[in-house]
Amino acid sequence: MGKYFGTDGVRGPANEKLTALLAYRIGRYIGQYPQGKKNKIVIGRDTRLSGSMLACALIAGITSSGGDVYKVGVTTTPSISFLVENKGFDFGIMISASHNPFYDNGIKIFAPNGEKLSSAIELEIEKYIDSPIDELPLAANRKIGTLFIAKELINDYIDFLVSKAKGDPSHLHLAIDCAHGSAAVTAKELFINRLHLNADLFNADFSGTDINDNCGSTHLNFLKEKVLEGRYDLGIAFDGDADRCLFIDRFGNVVDGDTTMYLNALYMKKHHTLQKDTIVLTVMSNFGLKKVLHEKGLNYEEVSVGDKYVQARLKDNQLSLGGEQSGHVIFYDDLNTGDGQLTAIRLLNVLAEEKKSIKELSKDLIIFPQTLKNIVVPNKEAIMEHQGLKDFIKKQEKTLNGDGRILVRCSGTEQLIRVMVEATDIKTCNEITEKIAAYISCISY
Repeated sequence: MGKYFGTDGVRGPANEKLTALLAYRIGRYIGQYPQGKKNKIVIGRDTRLSGSMLACALIAGITSSGGDVYKVGVTTTPSISFLVENKGFDFGIMISASHNPFYDNGIKIFAPNGEKLSSAIELEIEKYIDSPIDELPLAANRKIGTLFIAKELINDYIDFLVSKAKGDPSHLHLAIDCAHGSAAVTAKELFINRLHLNADLFNADFSGTDINDNCGSTHLNFLKEKVLEGRYDLGIAFDGDADRCLFIDRFGNVVDGDTTMYLNALYMKKHHTLQKDTIVLTVMSNFGLKKVLHEKGLNYEEVSVGDKYVQARLKDNQLSLGGEQSGHVIFYDDLNTGDGQLTAIRLLNVLAEEKKSIKELSKDLIIFPQTLKNIVVPNKEAIMEHQGLKDFIKKQEKTLNGDGRILVRCSGTEQLIRVMVEATDIKTCNEITEKIAAYISCISY
């Protein structure tokens, strides 16, 4: 990770870490990259209060470098990825901090193929940002860029999503939580007006300060209550920029990314659309999912936590399905990034054809109990290299007899060691977690 760009673009508190000046400098560079090229760039944002400020700063930077901007307004992150790839843009920019609270914001840049910008270009932008002298020429006269208001482009994205809907799930009564975020401007047109689903929308307005506030995929209690009170067949929850999606079944149970991938993997295998009968998971996916995939004759490949690692493996190995427990699921044959609304459509396709509930379809998937604990340490790298800890973890793994697993890893951003244990019962999880945590706390330097 660089000084400004992290694993998912630039992100931080608006007007503290992420300022209008920083956005302007990013715009100045990307507007002419490489070597003074006149770029055509599409920009969207979620509903955060600071989104307009950052959009204006980016637009000023891009147009002053000679680039043209197509502003689509409030939209979803995956829509920008789609538009860049399918409408011939040189770059796409999404202003969002995803599932974070409203006072955070972020700038995510997409390359012409719809993928996230490479780390190499991000480092070049960082060098420019920190340069004491702005050596980039300012566009003059007829070379100054133009701003176009292009909200109509979102219709092409909606058309794309509609084209992925198969079957008729209108017998299902749906509760959709838009999280006061990006889905608030797309969900009604997509699910009700175009797909004609029997759906009620919640948190489908926004004030700029209510995004993800006790709602959406990061706060599922709201939707759980609505599903149970209204006797809905299914609840659908998006995060702030609608690139993730989680579900609540009719009994109030959470249906996470693992279950969503499992149901889609079986469906895709049945229809011969699951490339190499293999899906891509992260190390955080539940042991129970990995076990049942093997039993069903399906393979999986495992990568580090982060959707960018999932996407890279899907691309490199020409696979079609992968994702994370968090609900960030990538249907790579459709789109090369996670899309919450696409995920919802793909699961509804399964339910429409199978005519069974999620509970019935996932009866063979036994999710193992899981415990997570973070331990604050002075030097996480030294802890992870400690041979005594490695030996102790192996000893604990033997007690599981293959019915569970232990994952001990560093935090990517803090001096923390994260301990995760999965076993057949929660008591065993807790006992092993506490033993490992105690061992880590006793390591001396």
